[in-house]
Amino acid sequence: MTPHASLRNVAPDMLAVDTATFFGLEAVSRIRRNAWIGLTERSYLPKALDPRSDWVAMVAAPAFRMLAETGVEVRDFCTIGTGAGLDALAAIEILGAQNIVVLDLHEDVVRQARRNILDNVIFKSQVTLFSAAGDLLAPVADEQLRLDLIYENLPNIPLGDGDDLAVGQTSATFVAKRREPIPHFVSGALVALHWLALRQAVPMLRPGGRVLSSIGGRIPIATMLRLAEEAGYAGEILIYTWKTQSEPEEVIGGYATWQNRGAGPFHFYPAAVLEETFGTLSPVTAGAQAREIERALVPHRLDAVAALDALRRGMSIGHTVAVLESRKD
Repeated sequence: MTPHASLRNVAPDMLAVDTATFFGLEAVSRIRRNAWIGLTERSYLPKALDPRSDWVAMVAAPAFRMLAETGVEVRDFCTIGTGAGLDALAAIEILGAQNIVVLDLHEDVVRQARRNILDNVIFKSQVTLFSAAGDLLAPVADEQLRLDLIYENLPNIPLGDGDDLAVGQTSATFVAKRREPIPHFVSGALVALHWLALRQAVPMLRPGGRVLSSIGGRIPIATMLRLAEEAGYAGEILIYTWKTQSEPEEVIGGYATWQNRGAGPFHFYPAAVLEETFGTLSPVTAGAQAREIERALVPHRLDAVAALDALRRGMSIGHTVAVLESRKD
């Protein structure tokens, strides 16, 4: 069964999720297989009909499976930008995480994610859940946490003039003006929130702890690795895969706007090329070959402006995705 068969709409604000199928597992034992997931107006919507666009199914779950297979122990787990809470449920099931911290920008999103997690954990006494709304790791800055793993899937596109984060679903965008200094290579690549999350995470991780950053590969792998290095970590590409661009008009259009302002360039590809290039490679195997794959794709690159034009002419557009593993020594 493919991931798109794992979801079905049951009400305007609810989804039924076959969690085993969605997370790429044979079975589940810590969470309900037939999970009910509630949504708010501002929750990131799991991609029921297009699994190649879903971050948890195609990115987070494979990364967690790899950590589990290599014996990484994760008792204390935090997710930044949890959305519907499926990433936390994946960490509970795949990694056996017990102490869970879920963060998101909006109170209603966090409240619903908390309900989704608690409603779908089988042994509630084995899970401690802390949830809070706010900017990145700020809600837990004074909690003296010591975490094994932080997972983040944060937006890249600065919010446009006149747009409001408080209105509707805005998971692809963020408020650009920050108090913190942002290095030029970071701002030019539109990865400011990933950088800030890495910096904020340093005192919250145990020695050997990790941050997993899900980053759309619209920028070079070398730039991703530089994020980890200059934030004080040892970095590597844990998994490498591809996905169809979700909300393509909005997202590619956003990148095109910032590219025209001097940022980037940002790389997209025909989805058919990505499908052929990655073939049957697992995300883990592709991660070990990420630089070679990146070089093989160079002739097929479309910058954001060209990708937007191709999209409007009917082409399906995708991009690579990397999970950057940043380890605290």
